[in-house]
Amino acid sequence: ESGHGTHVAGIIAATVDNEAGIAGVAPGVRIMPLRAGFNLPQGSFLEDDDIAAAIVYAVENGAHILNMSWGSPHFSPLIRDAVRFAEQAGCVMVAAAGNEGEGAVFIPARLDETIAVAAADLQNRILSFSIPGYSIDLAAPGQNILSLEPGGGYVVRSGTSMAAPHVTGLAALVLARSPHFNSTAVKGVMLAAAKDVGA
Repeated sequence: ESGHGTHVAGIIAATVDNEAGIAGVAPGVRIMPLRAGFNLPQGSFLEDDDIAAAIVYAVENGAHILNMSWGSPHFSPLIRDAVRFAEQAGCVMVAAAGNEGEGAVFIPARLDETIAVAAADLQNRILSFSIPGYSIDLAAPGQNILSLEPGGGYVVRSGTSMAAPHVTGLAALVLARSPHFNSTAVKGVMLAAAKDVGA
């Protein structure tokens, strides 16, 4: 409803070599778009039961990777259980750290089963809005990211929601090359290849 998911999907999989717009990190992957949130005049909202249902639906319908460009500072037993269900089914889960600049890394990124992604600038510096913390696994571009918007246009957005799909696209490329990898192996390969930018 807000175009957020369209923007995220474009970062992952926008068509390449069509002389238009942008190129996705992993063009050619199949996207399973699921909307668990809704918009009200006060803003966009996600409820735990809807998110959990979307995770379960994705797993039961063959998703290999879940991009979770959403989150909350509040712990949710229901989300934890859904994430564990997905992990046990072999899904790689990539989650945005959150854009509050301080405080705890958001759930689900804070959970051990996920790959927690912070947002970085072009010089590989963690952006001030990106929540820091020991839970962070990787950082990816998250500032002024051009991607798709509903209706066929393009829009620039910033946030850890934009950083996470860069990592999701990379995970898809890793799995395409090594389909026998489990989620731990995919995460390990990406961590081993990443540049260490400090605490």
